[in-house]
Amino acid sequence: MELITLKNLIKAVDGIMLQGNEDTEISNVIIDSRQNGNQAVFFAIKGDNTDGHHYIDQAIKNNVRAIVVHRDIEIENTDIAIIKVIDTKDALLDLAGYYKSLFSIPLIAVTGSCGKTTTKDIIASVLSEKYTTLKTKGNLNNQTGMPLSIFELNKNHEMAVIEMGMSNAGEIYNMVKRISPTVAVITNIGYSHIEYLKTRENILNAKLEILSFFNHENTAIMNADDDYLKDVDSSRFKIYKIGIQNGDIKATDIVEENHKINFKVNNENYTFPLIGQHNIYNCLYAITIAKLFNLSHEEIQRGFNHFMPSKNRMDIIKHNEITIINDAYNSNPHAAKAALDVLDKMQSSGRKIAVLADMLELGAYSQMLHEELGKYTAVCGVDVLVTIGKQAEYIAKKAVESGVKGTVHFDNNMDATDYLKSILKSGDLILFKGSRGMKLESIIDILTLREN
Repeated sequence: MELITLKNLIKAVDGIMLQGNEDTEISNVIIDSRQNGNQAVFFAIKGDNTDGHHYIDQAIKNNVRAIVVHRDIEIENTDIAIIKVIDTKDALLDLAGYYKSLFSIPLIAVTGSCGKTTTKDIIASVLSEKYTTLKTKGNLNNQTGMPLSIFELNKNHEMAVIEMGMSNAGEIYNMVKRISPTVAVITNIGYSHIEYLKTRENILNAKLEILSFFNHENTAIMNADDDYLKDVDSSRFKIYKIGIQNGDIKATDIVEENHKINFKVNNENYTFPLIGQHNIYNCLYAITIAKLFNLSHEEIQRGFNHFMPSKNRMDIIKHNEITIINDAYNSNPHAAKAALDVLDKMQSSGRKIAVLADMLELGAYSQMLHEELGKYTAVCGVDVLVTIGKQAEYIAKKAVESGVKGTVHFDNNMDATDYLKSILKSGDLILFKGSRGMKLESIIDILTLREN
């Protein structure tokens, strides 16, 4: 983060200084009191599970220069600046908006029900071949995480690729209102967060908030093969539709090999180092954006070659003659089926094992969607199916009914881990897929360290 003064911060967040010096400079923003507070301002955010106002003393011990609060507080250290606002979460977004305004660079915003993190990573990998590009770290994509990514901008950056997630209507609107994306990508409209939004129509409308402030200078890119996005149109801004079956920009001549996928776009040949049809869509977003910003075919291909997925996302691990597909970061019906497709198409000298855990936040649709996934395992060449969690029991029951004989269900990760340790053999290929709350990576950690 470049240096800014508290005077400018106060103006940006419409705050009141209760104590301190307006000329104090800060070069870091934190919302976690455990982090190093050197030259930092600490925003005391009240979340669903905790309240940053309870951790102000710890932030002070870690040497923060300033604190932003929305409650009256008392501290003994008069050297610490205190700024009061109406709501610290809104103030954090406002500061991100101010800070972004200091940089005249294109910003690509990525949202969708699934695939947005990988799409963001691929776009950034490609753009980095020509431009110094900032991208969202990990999954900092909500109303408190997104600003932290914006604060990573510095004077050397020429591009930014920012991921935007949401769980309720209005959240994406609140983000784009502040940071004004140049280009927006909407990957698909699925069932993620349908527990809160109730229908896919509501999810569509929440995702379309990313376009709220678009005009003739902006560009949107969407999936023409998605049943909800294919008909989205606008006279206010340019829309490109990408796809395999439909779209302005289509992939053809698709050939999937063991660890890569070859395809053509407008008679140009591309190779991407991961299989799975979902990755073709991700690549098409990157190609479309790259062409908008004048990258050559060679630069785009180098970006694909240099792509590195984020942690726990289609990470291929070799351990003791066993191959692990670590896609454990999160799950939803669309992403789980895509992961099973990868398992199906990868070559293996041993068995193909799928470890599937609960897909959360599906509300009234949960049983139906878990059962659909159970049916799908039967057509994906799964030899052994291990399911974990209350909802995943529906996967197991429907898989058995559909003919997957090697199906075992467990209530918890530890019992599933013990079972996997007892059955794994040389040559096996094993996929892990479950929602974030199921923490399947803990099983992978034990399996890959089991002889140490």
